Amino acid sequence: MHDFFLLRRQRHQKKMMKYMRYVLNDHFVLVCLFLVGGLAFYYSNLLKQLPPDFPWSLPIVGIAWWVVLPFGKLATLVEPADMTFLLPKEKEMGNYLSRGLRHSLAFPFVVELLICGALLPLVVLAKQSSFTNFFFYLVMLWGMKISHLRLQRLACYQKTTEQSQRLFALWFISSGAVIFVSLYGVAWIGTVLSLALTFGFISLTQEKDRLLDWSKMIDRENARLHRIYQFINLFTDVPEVEAKVRRRKYLDGLLARISFKQENTYLYLFARGALRGAEFGGLFFRLLIVGGVLLFSLNDFRFVLGVSLLFIYLIGFQMIPLYHQFDYLSATQLYPVATKYKKAALQRLMVILLFAAAVIFTLCSLVHLSIVESLVLLVLLFIEIGLFAWFYLPARVKKMEV
Repeated sequence: MHDFFLLRRQRHQKKMMKYMRYVLNDHFVLVCLFLVGGLAFYYSNLLKQLPPDFPWSLPIVGIAWWVVLPFGKLATLVEPADMTFLLPKEKEMGNYLSRGLRHSLAFPFVVELLICGALLPLVVLAKQSSFTNFFFYLVMLWGMKISHLRLQRLACYQKTTEQSQRLFALWFISSGAVIFVSLYGVAWIGTVLSLALTFGFISLTQEKDRLLDWSKMIDRENARLHRIYQFINLFTDVPEVEAKVRRRKYLDGLLARISFKQENTYLYLFARGALRGAEFGGLFFRLLIVGGVLLFSLNDFRFVLGVSLLFIYLIGFQMIPLYHQFDYLSATQLYPVATKYKKAALQRLMVILLFAAAVIFTLCSLVHLSIVESLVLLVLLFIEIGLFAWFYLPARVKKMEV
């Protein structure tokens, strides 16, 4: 079963790497670097302005660490057919699940490493302690994450529902207690308590002669993979995610404004896809909401401008695949519509959507900025939209058609 899991993991990683080529494209990486750099600059300035006796430093760090702990599920990589074909090997599945648990530690460990490192300056500021305590805090978080995954492994077996629920509640409460004890006390005490809890939960979650609950285990693995595919689906089409179309009757008035002309064929299709399709419509509204919330919390014109420009670009970039959304329809191949109308339709729709987003972002900026600054912001966003729609978009579409 050891080699069998390695084979499954290799196949899974190969599939993920295929999708990562589309997720980690040059534009997305550049935007992430810009965003991370801006947040780091903002965070460093915030740390300089905080007084040493700021009372909320430790509670903020403790709650953040506590919230991030459940992040990361047990990756079993089981498939529906395993319920039949692996049933004779059920007694050997313990080793398989152990390999899955170790495989599942990598991503949460990296996330906890980054979160712990990012929030450590607040701890140092509040306690006037050394940065060497970072290792104690990190081991503490890693130990509690091992306990969490161990409980998820126990939940894969039959007749463990009530026991798992009680242990999950106990783990959640005890992990929060250990975090705050280490923050308000001595750092190494939290590490010792975390390791003690880890060994305690390992002893409480021995499977012994229990039988696997194949249906529950498969359902949980499918749900875990579905969340991953939903994220990847923001960047490229994923066969595992079924696209849904919503009626959204309240948007009929917008679609009715498009006149029924031959040159508006693709404009009507693109508009319906953008407004009613879960993939593009949901993406547009999610980015619009996230960008608006961020602008509500910023009061520096430079950061407001940077975030607005960033989200306008993200919305436009993520809507470009709409160009090939209806190529599978035979009607679009048979109906005599010139390609120039298709390109013009996408360009026109993109301008309308981005203009609407720019106006909403400008209204959100009025909370902290003056009217003059907001007007300057709106003008700069309009300039960006013009550059995006009339220079970047045609070049991008031309590249997609090659």
